Amino acid sequence: MVTLQQPTYSKPKRKISLNQQPKWLRNAILLGNQFHYRKKIPIIHNTINIFVLMLILLEALGVSYSSTFLPTLVFIPLGSIAFGLIQFMLFILVVHEASHNMFIVRKNQQQAIFWNRCFGWIISTFYGMEYTKHWEVGHQVHHIDAIESHDPQNCPNTIYMGKELFKYTLIVLLLPGYFQFVRKYDDCQAPKKYGVNIKLITGQVIMWATFIYLSTVYISWEVPVAAFLGVQVLSVLNQFKIAMEHGGEVGFRENPLMRSCSSFFPLRRIIMPLNITLHFEHHLNYCVPWYDLLKYHNELRQIIPELVQKDVFKSNSEVWKQISK
Repeated sequence: MVTLQQPTYSKPKRKISLNQQPKWLRNAILLGNQFHYRKKIPIIHNTINIFVLMLILLEALGVSYSSTFLPTLVFIPLGSIAFGLIQFMLFILVVHEASHNMFIVRKNQQQAIFWNRCFGWIISTFYGMEYTKHWEVGHQVHHIDAIESHDPQNCPNTIYMGKELFKYTLIVLLLPGYFQFVRKYDDCQAPKKYGVNIKLITGQVIMWATFIYLSTVYISWEVPVAAFLGVQVLSVLNQFKIAMEHGGEVGFRENPLMRSCSSFFPLRRIIMPLNITLHFEHHLNYCVPWYDLLKYHNELRQIIPELVQKDVFKSNSEVWKQISK
């Protein structure tokens, strides 16, 4: 695990030590170490991630170019969905992996921290998000105390289920800007403690202004409109992801390591790309890179008790029941 080089913050500690966990759970965590990012050959691991990043950016260019020949009323809705998925993938691949210090792997840990922060901040700034506080630190808190009131990423009041989830979806998609400017944090105090970062806001404005100018001048005005609406799609995808991972009774289980589950359903690889739905595996051992999570899952099937598997691995109709409660 990486020691954060931020003297202002303290690393959270587990309430339940690993030695107190059931034997099968300890073995399941240790099993993931065979896929640990530090055991990867850096040039191969980094090539995989950079190559996938390039594919995502090329997809963004392709979607942008399609605005030059598709009718506006066709491109805007389709482009919004496409840009939403693209932005979702950027968060999963870059920001999330970087927060675990494994988007870029280096033998020298200081170099690894530097490069992961660079990539993490670039993407996060575009959304006005504090990468260090919300991801390097906040995501660690989420892993240690998932769904607690002090979890800045998934505190209980921000997990929408059933009617509330679908209501949120409609509001966000029908009222562009709601997600960015209107939505309150439902009394979730943890993110509010970040305060206001003028440099971050300035950086966000500069990045969006540059993107709007370049895409409008060199491609079309529809591109920034679809990209902005894509942020709304990103928000909806994220809320559905959270509902699948931690929603309902799952998020209130006594053992923090059991407060997540994995989901399998048709089109999973498209709607929830890069193995992001293999969340139980990720919470067990967050040092396993995204591309090895399915291998980890298949091996976990051999050691996790059958009764437990029903609680942590959801498929098809079980996924629907999970999010619609």
